Amino acid sequence: MKAMEINRVGIVGAGTMGSRIAFQCTLFGKEVYLFDISPQVMEQAMETTKGWLTQRADTEKAEAAFSLLHQCRTLGDCLVDAELVIEAVPENLELKRQVFAEIDRLAPAHALIGTNSSSLPSSRLADATSRPDKVFNINFNDPLNDELLVEVMGHADTAKETIAAAEDFVRSIKMVPITTKREIMGFAFNRIWRAIKKESLHVVAGGYADFEDIDRAWMLSFGVPRGPFGRMDEIGLDVIHHIEMQYYLDSGDERDKPPRFLDDFIAQGRLGVKSGKGFYTYPHPEYERPGWLRKEAPWRQNHTIKFD
Repeated sequence: MKAMEINRVGIVGAGTMGSRIAFQCTLFGKEVYLFDISPQVMEQAMETTKGWLTQRADTEKAEAAFSLLHQCRTLGDCLVDAELVIEAVPENLELKRQVFAEIDRLAPAHALIGTNSSSLPSSRLADATSRPDKVFNINFNDPLNDELLVEVMGHADTAKETIAAAEDFVRSIKMVPITTKREIMGFAFNRIWRAIKKESLHVVAGGYADFEDIDRAWMLSFGVPRGPFGRMDEIGLDVIHHIEMQYYLDSGDERDKPPRFLDDFIAQGRLGVKSGKGFYTYPHPEYERPGWLRKEAPWRQNHTIKFD
């Protein structure tokens, strides 16, 4: 049986990842309907998405892509003709279940429902709907920074046709589906990244090394433009905290609890790239400065994190 072709996408949540998913979809010809409960977030999403399209495409293509992005006033407007709905709200199980129930009520019966959750398996959301066979995980890594993978994962009741359609959709927007064959919290690749992230935070929180040196080691070893802490800044430190808390709530293990300095950062508004400051300062982070990587002049060590 031929997989369902997806051309109309509803995105619920217009924050960092919702906007980036909308960008990737419209860039490759998908009709996107975007909704957020915050008018301010919606306006910002439209503005930033237009800016990203202008940077990535010539004027004609950027304008054509932006014309495919529709700002919705209500959730119903967002979902009325959707073939695929992608939920991108904060990493909170009860909130996501409420949103899934509303999506199920308002979206067409044939629509697939994917969660962009970075940690929560879709089995914890599926029974909030009347279509568990059409519910799955679709976790975008970061389309804005050319990290082209999307993790796809079903649960025990997800239909094979749903996964096939999801994989085809990911390929149609020029990204690569990485499929987790059996459901596990955090998926396959993202779970490996989480282990790196968790250990990096632990090493810094324990005072064993500076975060800049960990990033240097990572960048020098693997030839990449940023290390784990630069990557966390891009994701958003509030998002990192939410994800780590989900693992902690799931296990009850204190070793899974995010370090206290991350709470302090969030309280101070140090959220990473989106706030202009996290582990590094933006838009010109220290790791891009001449000499920083190899500790050559005029590099400057950042000693802004205080520990008890």
